[in-house]
Amino acid sequence: MINLFDIMQGAQGGHAYQNLASQFGIGPQQAQQAVEAVLPAISLGLQQQAQTIEGWQNILSTLGQSQNSAQFYDSDGDGIPDHLENEGKNALGSMFGGPEMTQAIAQQAAQFAGLPATIMQQMLPVIAAMVMGGLFKGAANSGLGGILGQMMQGGAAQGGLGGMLGGMFGQGMNQNNPGNVFSNVLGGMFGGQQPPQQQGGLGGMFGNILNTMMTGGRPPEPPPQADPLGAGLDMLKGMFETGKHVQSTQMDAWQQMFNQFSRPRDGQPG
Repeated sequence: MINLFDIMQGAQGGHAYQNLASQFGIGPQQAQQAVEAVLPAISLGLQQQAQTIEGWQNILSTLGQSQNSAQFYDSDGDGIPDHLENEGKNALGSMFGGPEMTQAIAQQAAQFAGLPATIMQQMLPVIAAMVMGGLFKGAANSGLGGILGQMMQGGAAQGGLGGMLGGMFGQGMNQNNPGNVFSNVLGGMFGGQQPPQQQGGLGGMFGNILNTMMTGGRPPEPPPQADPLGAGLDMLKGMFETGKHVQSTQMDAWQQMFNQFSRPRDGQPG
């Protein structure tokens, strides 16, 4: 499965670092260091968003509008077209939630990469557009192509994307609870119950006899089919991994920053 590092390695025909260097007046090695400095933050941001239905709505809605980013990802030119500026900023919003967090990310990544914060702030929308372009292509190949197509046409499904996700993960799910939503996928598939266990041996034989008596000999119900949306989201979430070793000191710094911004502010509900 591809990850964020693979996505950036393959962006723009493998020339993304050279193109970024040309656009921002830095060396290719500095451009690579800038990308690798911010990828862990992007990974954490996407994984944090993927803990809630609302976060998934933001991610999928942004992906649904990222067809231009996908073309930009495949292009071999430098720079970011004007019409992609908003897509890059929307992608940053999906990853980090707001401009205050994005600015803090740029400053921290600039320190790791040894670049001025102003350059990193200018680079972030371009990097985000490339990442979303790569994720768009990956999503289209992982069972989410039809859903993204529906969103591009103005709506996910009857009842909206929130209703669709809520139906899959269980309507009673607390959207503000930072638990892993994928722990609910199997429960949703089996109507909120645990998947049936296969029984063998003597216990299985008596179980079959009892089942025949209780059902009047009717054949058992076929097992539920796996939900392609759940499988697609699970695969997409796997792409959020950084895919490259990150020094523990850097990861600790990123985690502390995310914890700080996710902590309730004074006078605001937690």
